[in-house]
Amino acid sequence: MDEFASRQYPVQEHMHFQRRMWLVERVGWAALTAIALLALTGLFGTGWLSKATADGKDLSIRYERFQRATKLAEFSFRFAAGEGERSLHLNTAFQQNYEIASIQPQPSRSQAGEDGLTLTFATSPAGGMVSLWAHPRSYGISEIEARSGSAPPLAFSIIVYP
Repeated sequence: MDEFASRQYPVQEHMHFQRRMWLVERVGWAALTAIALLALTGLFGTGWLSKATADGKDLSIRYERFQRATKLAEFSFRFAAGEGERSLHLNTAFQQNYEIASIQPQPSRSQAGEDGLTLTFATSPAGGMVSLWAHPRSYGISEIEARSGSAPPLAFSIIVYP
């Protein structure tokens, strides 16, 4: 007797339908496994897939591509070696989409304008590093630009999940 043939006795079976349901079940298990593996790698938050760096001549930025709206985000800015004060300018997209919680070290001056936020820091001749922690105000894609002084801006995108 063929195990995959439909039967009427003792219970009515529709093996063609049953085989389709087994296929749907296997596809579902594969999709759930893929989602779990992507989450472990950082697609939905903290992880190696999320970590990113934007490098320029005078400035480099470390950030996470994928962020959560409920989690504090960290941005690390590293200035190149130079004399005197260094300014960090963040565009209006950053100013509108993030609420700054903390900046280390504290800027000596700050200025908010229509074109964004400018923070001025005293740096050593060897360069300096600034860590900025901020809460995302909304979710979606943020196109952010940052620049040091008059250098060309570094553009990067961030996806904020709810």
